[in-house]
Amino acid sequence: MVVAWNLAAGGTAVCHAGVPVPDAEQVVSADLKKLYMAAAAAVPQSPAQQKVILQMAEKASNGKELLLVMRAAVGAYPAGTGSQEHPAESHVRSMVTAKMMEFGTLDQLIEYATQYSVNAESARGFVQRMFQLAGQNSDSRVWYRIRIAASHLKVGDLERQAQARGDRLAGK
Repeated sequence: MVVAWNLAAGGTAVCHAGVPVPDAEQVVSADLKKLYMAAAAAVPQSPAQQKVILQMAEKASNGKELLLVMRAAVGAYPAGTGSQEHPAESHVRSMVTAKMMEFGTLDQLIEYATQYSVNAESARGFVQRMFQLAGQNSDSRVWYRIRIAASHLKVGDLERQAQARGDRLAGK
C-alpha cells in the first residue's frame, strides 16, 4: 500500500519508515542506463565522462542505481596525490554515500562498504545504518558480514559490537 501511495503521489517507491525498497523491487531506470552507456563511451578520465557520472549520481534513487554509479566511476578520475582524492570524485562519492544510506538495502550497504571507500566522516553513520537495517536479525552470518564492512570502514568499536552479536547468535 505504501508503494502504491508513493507512486500515486508521483514519487518513487520509497517507504518513509526508514526501510528501503527490497532489492528485488529496485529497477535501474532507462535514463540511468543511457547515462551509464554514455559514461562507458566517453573518453576515460575526461571532463565529459565525469560530468555524465555526476548526472548519474544526481538521478540515482535506489541502491541498484547507486551501485551502478560507482561501477561507472571506477577509473573515471585521475589518481589523487597521496591520500587526496580528485575533488569531483570526492563529490560524487559523498553524494552516492549519503543516498546509499537512505535508499540502500543492508546487502547493498555491505557491498558498497567492502568495494568502495566511504569518507571517514560518514563511516560511523554508514555502519550504524547497517545496524539499524539488521535490527533484530538473528542470523549470525549477517552480523559477521557487518563486522567485515565495519572493518573496511575502520570503525573498530562497531566492528567489535557486530562480532559480539554474531558470536552470541551463533552460540559461541
